[in-house]
This record gives sequence, structure tokens and C-alpha cells, in this order.
Amino acid sequence: MTDESGLLGESGLVESRELDVGLFYRDFWRRRPVVWRGCGDVFLSPALDWSDIEALEGRLADEPQAKSDVHRREDGQVLFVNQAQHVLSELAEACAALAERFGWEQCTADLSVTRGRGAGIGCHFDHSDNFVVQQQGSKNWLVGLPEHTSQERQRKRMLETKGFVPSGRLPETPFQVELMPGDVLYLPVFAPHEGTEGAQQDGGSVSVSFSYNAESALNQYLRPLLRRLSEEEAWWGPLPPGGADLDRLEGALVRALRTVARARTI
Repeated sequence: MTDESGLLGESGLVESRELDVGLFYRDFWRRRPVVWRGCGDVFLSPALDWSDIEALEGRLADEPQAKSDVHRREDGQVLFVNQAQHVLSELAEACAALAERFGWEQCTADLSVTRGRGAGIGCHFDHSDNFVVQQQGSKNWLVGLPEHTSQERQRKRMLETKGFVPSGRLPETPFQVELMPGDVLYLPVFAPHEGTEGAQQDGGSVSVSFSYNAESALNQYLRPLLRRLSEEEAWWGPLPPGGADLDRLEGALVRALRTVARARTI
């Protein structure tokens, strides 16, 4: 399998040296991963360097970051910053540009810094579509497909079920690919994946994951639908002794859902 501007890499993944958004949505979006070699500047330019990371680490040590979720491993080998666009202005600007380019409502960025060969945050899956942009050093990736995560686990992740741990379960023969600075890896929603620091350079690895967070119809429509139903007499009025008129309830529900859906598309 090849795309119009790339090749089939040794990993079994399609690799390209050109990002075509239309082609991406047609062939890969939420179906299979793809690698864009040397396309990192499409997502973030200039790339983050080690001086940027050291300055950020100093700020994180001195200031509470309420909007970002910062995780540090005790041995100092891993720093992971969720919602890093709130602590790095260049990432906030890149998120805004990517949201416009891809036609998203929003975009977020996570920062991963490792210092030690094989260091990483473990195998997991996300309820977001992720674009991993390698900044410094190298990173080795094992990647599955969305269907390698069971539908029940997908459901729990989308509903953010309390206590659920979204650990990943890779297939017996996962895709394997190494990212070098400037390379980009697309990880579809629900696809299990694990990235660990490679051995190409001393001094560690820095990568940024730009994400489009998936939303369910429950998340988008339930609350406004409940508000709209509260205006329908069939739903707010006293029920008769014989029970509800199901046809009347259904008609009011359909009207309310259509009203809410139209409001979301305007």
C-alpha cells in the first residue's frame, strides 16, 4: 500500500514526505496510523530545543500550573505535561493554527520529555486523535489499530468511567517505527501505542502530541437535550395513572433532539 506522495515503510506503515490534509482524511483518519517524515514544521516551527525545556522545567518547579497536569517520574527520567499549551505560548499558537488547518473545534498539546534509553509512559490508548511530533532525540513506537481495543474499553474511555485505567493492549505483531527530529506519527483514536526513548542521540528525547479530543453524542447533546425536554409538557407534566403515552413522549423527544442538533450546527 502506498499513498500518492509516499511509500510503504519497513514498519508496514505508510510513510510520506508531504502532508495532504484531504488525502489524510480520506485514507487514514480514525482508521490507521501514518508517518510523515520531515513534516514537523507543519505542526510546530521552530522546534522546541533543550533550552526551552530547561526553562520550562524551572518554571514548573517554581509556579503552580492549575491548567496543566504535570507528571514527573521519581527517577527523573520522564516529564509529561498534559495540556502543555497552557504553559508554552508557542504550543498555544500551534494549537490554534492546527485547529484551523484541520477544521477542528479545538486542539490541545501534550509534552513528553525523557532522559534515558527505553524511558516512556507505558502502553495505553486515548480518546483523542494524536499527532506526535518529534522535537529532539529519537523515539521508538509500537502501534496497533483502533480495533485492537475492545468496544467495551472504548466505551469506558469515552464515558471517562470512574476508576477505569486506559492501559493499551498491543496486537501480537504491532507496527514498529522510529521517529527522528521533524518526523510526525498519526495515532488514531483508540489505537493502542507505546513510545520509548531511542538510542540515536545522547541527552534524551522531546516530543509534542497535538490532539483532537473525540466527543460522544452523549457529551454534546445530553445536557441541552434535557433542558429542551424540560420545556415539553409531555415530559414535565404529571403522568396519568395509567402511565405515560409513549407515542407522545417519543414525538416530544424527536422534536427536542432536532432542535438541539440544529443549534449545534449553526
